[in-house]
Amino acid sequence: MTEILRKILLPQLQFEGAENPEKFLRTFADLYRIELFKDGLDLILTKVQQKQLRFEIKIIKGWDTNVGCFLTEQKSLYDKTLGRFIKKADLKITLHSLTHNVLAHEMAHAWEFEGGINLGEDFRAAIGFDMKDRSPKSLPLKAEIKRLMVEGMNSYPQNQIISELFARYFELLSISRDVRTFGEFSTRDVMDFFENTTNFIAKIFNPQIRVKIDPKIAVETSEIARQIKLSAPEQKFSDQIDSFHSKAKNPQENKSIERSWSKSTKSNSMWQAGWQKHQEIKDNKEKK
Repeated sequence: MTEILRKILLPQLQFEGAENPEKFLRTFADLYRIELFKDGLDLILTKVQQKQLRFEIKIIKGWDTNVGCFLTEQKSLYDKTLGRFIKKADLKITLHSLTHNVLAHEMAHAWEFEGGINLGEDFRAAIGFDMKDRSPKSLPLKAEIKRLMVEGMNSYPQNQIISELFARYFELLSISRDVRTFGEFSTRDVMDFFENTTNFIAKIFNPQIRVKIDPKIAVETSEIARQIKLSAPEQKFSDQIDSFHSKAKNPQENKSIERSWSKSTKSNSMWQAGWQKHQEIKDNKEKK
């Protein structure tokens, strides 16, 4: 099942310290359990096969929170057909922790680079409309969104926030129950809350990168996606669903909880245009 992954990835996989290539292959393959990931994963395999992308695994334990990075370097290569030197991007993903979420996060930065889409337009509007003054019903998902996409943005300059939100959307998906059976929320929970963001990925972003994928890889990985897919387990813990009226008997307490979440999310979303308003403005411009 993973023979194609082994053939393509291992030559471009470098470990510093203890080597565990099988764990890397399993972690990479697990992400095929989410259909939305397939085009991005196929693009990674295509770039690796073309020797334009490599992985470096340098496990760091302890206090270091820099768990990964995506780097681009310019290389000058002589093109015999053109008879001159041309510049090509040499891409490298470095992982300091070999987990689904770190791998998904750093690959998302590579997808953004390769996609060539300006995330400051449709994506900004989509995620802004999804997050502004809204709260997911799943308590674990609510906590992760607050940690990753609200509080986690405080240290980033404004010009990097959109790219980080893009990567962290995929990070949320990677820790959902469809990838990890012990996940505290389902993939559907994430997609339902980020409805516009999910549609942007499926209908705008993925078609953009799909044309760059080796068709043979796309066919062969379809079998991986089919075989590795898990049946989504049922929600087992009723107290994991947020219900303001059942959790807090005092109506004033309910309002306090809602205000707390709203206050946290507004700071990162108030500068983003609403998706519907954005679409209306965009449609009007196209008609002129």
